[in-house]
Amino acid sequence: MNKIFKILLTASLILNMSGMAQQCFAQTITAEKFKALVSAQAKKDLQKYNLDECEVTITHVPVQNFTIPDGKVTIEIVSNGYQNLTAKEFKKINVIVNGNYARTYYVPLETKAFKYVAVAKETIQRDKVIPLQSVEFKKMNVIGNLDNTLNAADISRELVATKAFFPGEMILKRYTISKPDIVKNAMVTINFRTDSNINVAIQGVALTQGNKGDTIQVKNKKFNKIYTGEVIGVNQVLVQI
Repeated sequence: MNKIFKILLTASLILNMSGMAQQCFAQTITAEKFKALVSAQAKKDLQKYNLDECEVTITHVPVQNFTIPDGKVTIEIVSNGYQNLTAKEFKKINVIVNGNYARTYYVPLETKAFKYVAVAKETIQRDKVIPLQSVEFKKMNVIGNLDNTLNAADISRELVATKAFFPGEMILKRYTISKPDIVKNAMVTINFRTDSNINVAIQGVALTQGNKGDTIQVKNKKFNKIYTGEVIGVNQVLVQI
């Protein structure tokens, strides 16, 4: 009996010492510190977008504090798989200690991302080249459009609007295209060519846009006739007759 008692006592001491060791090598993270860690990591993750400023707010944390092993704490914000961040979303947050997973929380993040981007200063019509004088560059919240904004270098490349932009509206990349060889409604030269290679040129208006090799329709206003021809250069259309 004495032998069994000694064994049980020894085991109890080992367990108590183990528990004490765990308590000695543990740390408590408060909700406020957790918020600060998550906010810092979220801002770091946004650096790849070359922002001028960003704000990240964690509106709610499910615990007031929690205990994790002692060591260096890092935060991993798991992507939700969407291509763009949204202003408000729940994020999966992994707490890592010394490179080892510790625990996971789901928390709501509110994000604002500011950047100086192209904004319409006056109405820009659809299918028109975007003139630099119709654009200003303002600090805007671009969350939801992090890869979809334009800067001065982009505008200087002569882009064409595929939708109308109104004053104060961000000019988004998805609604622009590179200037084609012929812009819709542009004045063009219609070159008529016969089988015997006789060429006659008249002026017309492009009814559609196109690049070299494309087939488009053009209209001669004098004779009020529409022709179908091939784009052969900048504002040049060939009609075979």
